[in-house]
Amino acid sequence: MFIGSYSERHSMKDSQIIKILRTFTDQEMRSFGKFVNSPYYNTSEATSKLFTALKGFYPAFNDINLTKQNLFKMVYGRRTYNNLLINKLSSNLIKLSLEYIAESNNSLKKYALLRGLRKKRLGSIFKPQFARTEKELERMNVNEGDTIYQMLINMENANFNLDSDNYYGFEVSGMRQFELNTLYFLERVAANYIQKTNIGITAELEKKKIITKLNNNIDYEGLYEQISASDLFYKKRLLHYLSMILLHRNRDEKFYRDIKASLFDTPLWEVDIINLGFIYLLDFITYKIKNGDDTYLHERHLVYKKIEHDSFASGNVKMIFTFFRNFILSGINTGDFEWSKYILNKYTGEIEGRGNTGIRFYFEALIAFHEGNFEGALSSINRLDLKKMSIDKFGLFFDIRFLKFKIYFELNLIEESLAMIDSFEHFLKKDTRINRSVKPSYVGFVKYYKKLVHCRIKEDYTSAGSIRERLMKEKANEKKWLLKKADEIIK
Repeated sequence: MFIGSYSERHSMKDSQIIKILRTFTDQEMRSFGKFVNSPYYNTSEATSKLFTALKGFYPAFNDINLTKQNLFKMVYGRRTYNNLLINKLSSNLIKLSLEYIAESNNSLKKYALLRGLRKKRLGSIFKPQFARTEKELERMNVNEGDTIYQMLINMENANFNLDSDNYYGFEVSGMRQFELNTLYFLERVAANYIQKTNIGITAELEKKKIITKLNNNIDYEGLYEQISASDLFYKKRLLHYLSMILLHRNRDEKFYRDIKASLFDTPLWEVDIINLGFIYLLDFITYKIKNGDDTYLHERHLVYKKIEHDSFASGNVKMIFTFFRNFILSGINTGDFEWSKYILNKYTGEIEGRGNTGIRFYFEALIAFHEGNFEGALSSINRLDLKKMSIDKFGLFFDIRFLKFKIYFELNLIEESLAMIDSFEHFLKKDTRINRSVKPSYVGFVKYYKKLVHCRIKEDYTSAGSIRERLMKEKANEKKWLLKKADEIIK
């Protein structure tokens, strides 16, 4: 008992340095090793030895021998164990790891270089370095996050021209700087516009929203027309953000096409976020589908494929459950089952690795159901255990129940259907968590599902026509599927 508790107290498994090193890729571990062994960053040989010792436990860092005592021995040999000393080495390594993370994620290195070259008046080096950096940040590029970087780079060029008495160059740089400031302003407005205008809010709070003041006082339409007719240096990007605001404001499809062209025709490289333009495209698509334009189902599928290709396939953006689910559903809704299976196979490990063991069984069942493999769908859905998942189980609970209802009906499993109808009706009556706005559609589904099941039990299909007529007038979840089943019974 004493040995066990002592070992636990001196285990390194949950230490701060282990938490950091667990996040490092193989390449990062190699780079960090060079960083630690560089005398510029670290002069402690013992700290380097500690890192070498820890590398032996990478990547899991869950070995029973990962203790302070063992690490101390690997660093100092037979020297008497000193807890304060091993803690100091760990602290050194933590500081170095944080420096390494800051250094390897510093997107402003080239700006800092230009600033240093300008201050040292190394003009012959500054000019080609600025030209290369400006080319890398091409003016037509619509990557988010680059605007503020370009503002800093351009400011250094303006200051360099001023220091060199090149007043024409200074004036041109100043004009571009003003364009970039305006571009950044529109980028920030667009980033907040869709969010702040979609959220329901009281009239009193509405008065306090700056977005409302901008909406009432800026002539976005006039600004768009004037920039369109200009030859401004950053014209395309200025119009890109104006198009977002105007699309959400006016619901004019022209702006949808403009945004889509910008995102589809201009390569997006090294992205680490979902480009804001995609959010506007998806918002407009949702608006069109809600208004009955089902052609936009295929349009949404194209947009989802582009997002997956640009953002997730590269590994720069980590897959999140919402996109994972929507990608799979998009493939199902458009009949592109191979795409759904591709997404499932490529990203399930990432989703399940965040504490959602077995989530693949639900999506396997969903794909199999829509492919007409009802036995396979039932087999998969029965392997699902919600208790093993960390995501919002309440929302997924309904998705699973409705899928099971449909599988039971397709397989003519009457007893199972009746048992689930009974339990679901009780659940709908008693559970207070259900959103009031969606509850009527859930109740409507059970109501008409039960009627269709009873038609089968009685083998009396004469009432199916009247059931269909009443269903057309009422709210019901999975309404299209219910109507399809009613039509099949009538025939």
